[in-house]
Amino acid sequence: MRRVLIVCTTDSMIWNFLIPHIQSMERQGMSVECACSRTGVYFDELISEYGLTAYELPFQRSPYSLRNITAYRRLVSLVRARRYDTIFCHEPVGGAMGRLAGRKAGCKVIYMAHGFHFYRGAPKRNWLIYYPVEAYLSRFTDLLITINREDYRAAQKMHASKVALVNGVGVHAGRFHAYETDCLRMQFGLKKDDFILLTVGELIPRKNHKLLIRAISGMEDPKIHLFIAGEGRLEGELKKLTGKEHLDANVHMLGFCRNITDLCNACDAFIFPSLQEGLSVALMEAMACKKPVIASQIRGNVDLIDHKKGGFLVKAKDQKGYQRAIQILKENRKLRGRFGNYNAEKIKKYDIRRVERQFRKLYLNM
Repeated sequence: MRRVLIVCTTDSMIWNFLIPHIQSMERQGMSVECACSRTGVYFDELISEYGLTAYELPFQRSPYSLRNITAYRRLVSLVRARRYDTIFCHEPVGGAMGRLAGRKAGCKVIYMAHGFHFYRGAPKRNWLIYYPVEAYLSRFTDLLITINREDYRAAQKMHASKVALVNGVGVHAGRFHAYETDCLRMQFGLKKDDFILLTVGELIPRKNHKLLIRAISGMEDPKIHLFIAGEGRLEGELKKLTGKEHLDANVHMLGFCRNITDLCNACDAFIFPSLQEGLSVALMEAMACKKPVIASQIRGNVDLIDHKKGGFLVKAKDQKGYQRAIQILKENRKLRGRFGNYNAEKIKKYDIRRVERQFRKLYLNM
């Protein structure tokens, strides 16, 4: 039986994205355990809800934190004590620690890059710091998995024994599908001709929420409503900006939400202005719900959205470009339907079952 250790910087990464893949590995006869930091309720739920064996290590998201030295030492001890055959690591810090520990312990290493920190348009600092590190660590990587075409091309220039491109972590077609719901209109007292935009993501700078709020403000249209699902350190700033722009009646902060499928189906269009992505699950979920999309023209988003077929791709900082796209979709219901149908068809190749088959082939060929 192959013994596998999943190494992630955070427990939330495993809880949000990796459970189906762990369960698939177990169905293939593998013994799978996890090592990660504790960031909230996720760690306990991995054990209580999914029956996983999880080890808490003090990983820090910042690669400069000295606590990561302690985490690395404990990880090496864990790998040696449990005698894993394979380390499957994720996220920048988890990916670095996992590969170094694998080299130290002499076991195979799979690294899944959920979006390199160097990318087209990234600050020069990112290329100077992260590219050399990833290139060096690739020497200790038996399989480097990428999830978008730009990262795949970059990885092919590195030194991993094998490089693969998969369709992200997959989307649950059975859970995310189109159906009628007026939950947002009813809850917030909106009219039928009000235009509902939804965005989903952590409230952090790279999600570009401030530009989106300013774009809505500049349109001066009381019929446009923006719903933001997510939590994060910018919540206070976003609320302050909403008040400053006199948009309290039009920008709705929903906080952390579990009913994302209801929200996707309740909106008229999904809008996603991120500055940086790998391959967004939130975007895939909206596509599965037959929603037209307005998205930033960046890595990952361009893999998913075909311009003027599934929606509009806009330069990430082009406020007027977002305004034009919003106005076009607001005024054209038939276009929204056509874009949504196109997205629902395209997203089928990103279905979780297809992605699991991609992974199974990779595991078998290691």
